Amino acid sequence: MIRRLFAPVNRFTAGLALVATLAAPGLAYASAPLEPAATPPTPRWNTLMDVDLVEQHLRGYAAAYPDWVTLESIGESAEGRAIWLVTLTNPATGAHDTKPAMYVDGNTHANEVQGTEATLYMLDFALKNYGTLDRVTELLDRATFYLVPVVNPDGRWRWFNEPATANFPRTVVYPVDDDRDGRVDEDGFDDLDGNGVITQMRKKVPMGEGTHRLDADDPRIMVRVEAGQKGDYVMLPLEGIDNDADGSYNEDLIGYVDPNRVWGYDWQPEYVQRGAGPYPFAPPEARSIALWALEHPNIGAVQTFHNSGAMILRGPGAKSHPRIPRQDLEAFDLIAEEGERMLPGYDYLIAWKDLYTVYGSTDGHFYRTMGAISFTNELYEAPTDTDGDGETSPEERWAFNDLLTLGRQMIDWAPYDHPEFGAIEIGGARQDVGRVPEGWMLEEETHRNAAFVLFHAHHLPRIMYGAPRVTQVDRDLWRVELPVHNDRAIATMTAVARQARLHRPDIATVEGATVIASGIVRDSLRNAIDLQEHRPGRLMVEGVPGHGVRTLFFLLDGRGTATVTYDSVKGGTITVDVPLEATDAR
Repeated sequence: MIRRLFAPVNRFTAGLALVATLAAPGLAYASAPLEPAATPPTPRWNTLMDVDLVEQHLRGYAAAYPDWVTLESIGESAEGRAIWLVTLTNPATGAHDTKPAMYVDGNTHANEVQGTEATLYMLDFALKNYGTLDRVTELLDRATFYLVPVVNPDGRWRWFNEPATANFPRTVVYPVDDDRDGRVDEDGFDDLDGNGVITQMRKKVPMGEGTHRLDADDPRIMVRVEAGQKGDYVMLPLEGIDNDADGSYNEDLIGYVDPNRVWGYDWQPEYVQRGAGPYPFAPPEARSIALWALEHPNIGAVQTFHNSGAMILRGPGAKSHPRIPRQDLEAFDLIAEEGERMLPGYDYLIAWKDLYTVYGSTDGHFYRTMGAISFTNELYEAPTDTDGDGETSPEERWAFNDLLTLGRQMIDWAPYDHPEFGAIEIGGARQDVGRVPEGWMLEEETHRNAAFVLFHAHHLPRIMYGAPRVTQVDRDLWRVELPVHNDRAIATMTAVARQARLHRPDIATVEGATVIASGIVRDSLRNAIDLQEHRPGRLMVEGVPGHGVRTLFFLLDGRGTATVTYDSVKGGTITVDVPLEATDAR
């Protein structure tokens, strides 16, 4: 076991082919690296940051790159903390809302903290590598990133500044009467020993009355006794007292409203799904983001960071939800299957089928109501399963603590005089154990997930014109066929957006000539054209498929040059001048 625990984890080679592909030059950019107006932040990527330090760094990026980074508060949390949004793009290539965009967030659940670091790392990496790495340069020139590093600032503050566990706090600050006694949030955990961490309580009892015994090799480990065996300990709740004198412990914690169960698409009430809150978007955090997103229909890709389990999750969130259409599934599969290679040990999974049912989720809302290709990454898988059986035993957990963290992760059992249980012992894992990587593992985790974000964004639609085909029909009458190509995996209008009419179609217009008729070329060889019946001067196009083409048809009356503009909500706008002179004799 010792040899395996100390073996270096070399996950670089697993992604070597992909890294070579990402580094290979595509379009050559002559842009120079960005010159900051002030000294940019230099975060320590091997350390988690509390909410105040995150805000300090965000302000630092905005000051260092004032033309490229816009920092704004799009709302306030329940306790009045700002929900910070970063907008990142090259201002010289167009306004942020005219470009294909990707939305990224982290720290939706209070205890799932390192998504903030992954989001900040992506921001830092992109800014500091613009003009040096072609892939980064092309992305910031062509696309926009909208980043909310901390969705749940109240919860993050509590996780860092108040006694916590690996799983608590998770909620947003939203009072709930969990035990239905007419009071809210009155019986939570109590840091009895004052060490800043909530751990486990145990009590020694007369032989035979216990449910557990001490492990023969390591008395820090509790072993549940089998039927007929005698135990000398009982396991008590996590640290706490009966604050409301109802005979129960820690049964009315803060909340619970789950910020990943309160979004609009297929929200279900509390009796169906715990944590749903009284109605959709009840907490101000999710409501603020959703209202902001309504004003940004250019969002075509979404990444939301959670922990843990090393998963790349997509919808459907519930078996009852509609299946993802084939065209969209091709984009999901291409991005996530490459992601598995970028993130060794991660599995590409379907939420309801491979994990559990989720209603009212962030990624489900963005996909089903905005038509954006959306993933949830569950960051990190603790490397403590050294025998490969798929589970981490107490022995493996303590061995990792002793050998690789030199005792940092676990707090040894210590005696305590409990006001209700009498003489007990308190001990166990710290709050950042299990779900969060150690500092020496954190930077690699954040880099790989940030790289996955950039790869996802790389596949935002990129549209360009092909060579026009112009045929003279009469003296000033021209038949024009103009291909519009998309060389990325995400369509300019996803299938779910077409089916549910989530946003307007793409629009092609012509200036410099009169449009007599217009349509889409269905089959050029057979001269099959789907004509638009009304308003031919405003050709409605249901998107350009991922790695696909749509060929526009116009019958134009005019001379000289016609200017064709293709305007896509999620693909941006391109314009070309088409000389009205024959290029093809039919």
